[in-house]
Amino acid sequence: MFSNKSTANPFKTPQTVFRQFFYLFLLLILLSSELVEAQSSSRQSIPNVYLDCQRCDFNYIRTNIEFVNYVRDQDDADIYLRITDSRTSGGREYTLNFRGIEPFSDRSDTLKYITRDTDSSDEERAGLLRYIKVGLVPFAAKTVALENLNVFYELPEETDDPGMEIEDPWNNWVFDINLRTWLNGEDTELNFGLHTGLYAERVTDRLKIRTRVRGDINRRRLDLTDETIHVVRDWGEYWGLFAISLGNNAAIGLYTRANFHRPGNIKFNVEASPAFEYNLFPYGEYQERRFIFRYRITPSYRTYFEETVFFKHSEYLLHHNLHSRVRYDRPWGRIDFSVTALNYFHDTSINRIDFNPSLNVRIRRGLSVSLSGRYRIINDQIAIPAGDISDQDRLTGQVQQPTSADYRISVGLSYTFGSIYNNVVNPRF
Repeated sequence: MFSNKSTANPFKTPQTVFRQFFYLFLLLILLSSELVEAQSSSRQSIPNVYLDCQRCDFNYIRTNIEFVNYVRDQDDADIYLRITDSRTSGGREYTLNFRGIEPFSDRSDTLKYITRDTDSSDEERAGLLRYIKVGLVPFAAKTVALENLNVFYELPEETDDPGMEIEDPWNNWVFDINLRTWLNGEDTELNFGLHTGLYAERVTDRLKIRTRVRGDINRRRLDLTDETIHVVRDWGEYWGLFAISLGNNAAIGLYTRANFHRPGNIKFNVEASPAFEYNLFPYGEYQERRFIFRYRITPSYRTYFEETVFFKHSEYLLHHNLHSRVRYDRPWGRIDFSVTALNYFHDTSINRIDFNPSLNVRIRRGLSVSLSGRYRIINDQIAIPAGDISDQDRLTGQVQQPTSADYRISVGLSYTFGSIYNNVVNPRF
């Protein structure tokens, strides 16, 4: 019996083979595009950075680092960058603390950048910018910013011995000399001033030496209806500190001072103060938190321009003081509180207590409040001249006025709202 079914052709035509390859090619393109999309979606968008810095050139940073977004409020940030600074021997040390926020909460880093006093402001900000870039790259590498990032390395100058330490002919000593003068006036008043200063310091890991010599010549002439008043407010001072580290939490030092102060009735004063300081936290955490106690005992010798209220033209004195300071710097703000108490050994009723509180708190997005103040209980004005103070002296400030206390209070409130981004730099006008 014969069947009507035709036998299938075991050989495929060229058209059929082409169609199959075409479909396979489209499938590969579709799979590769989905893979690329999956890889892109696995990366985060360009990170948002909140920059907390007191000495930074924000416009310069925003202009030269464009692989991140800058936000005005830390609630909108993926990276919290806090930059603090402190004086060093011949320069300044910047501490850059990078703290990741979701989705970078598993990453944090700290970098230190050291400048020299001989660096120009442009060199200083360029160096800081480089460290900021280096610190941000590990965060940006997990985002789409990686697609356009690159790394460049500048070869250092060749030396015979790359491990050789740099020779410092100044042995860490740094000096600064300055001179400034001013003159202003009008028909009935003339003010002239001259300020000069010499500063020297040497700072190492274990040793700190600082000295300064400075002073003012400050003269004022007032033409009144029936007389001309000449006001003299000259002063001069030498001050020195020699301190040695005793480990991570303690140090000893010696303060020295010699000065005169015409408004304060001090003709000549010389003193030396041995001191001991203890920090409850290691000094390595100084920029983040500190709790310091410092005790000083000070013998001194004084002479006065005029006889004092204690009928003295000169005297030997001995006093001591205890200074304590607590400071915490956190992303939510800063707490800073210090107390200094002083009294004289020969009469404990001659004393002084200074309170200096400061608080800056970020309440919520864009809203912050600051409080600061000072209150001083003053019972140590032993240099005040005997006799009454004339109204003329009160008005001109030529003589220190007696008081039992003084105070200062400051309250601030800031609220910022609008766009969360802070990227654009427009230098026009």
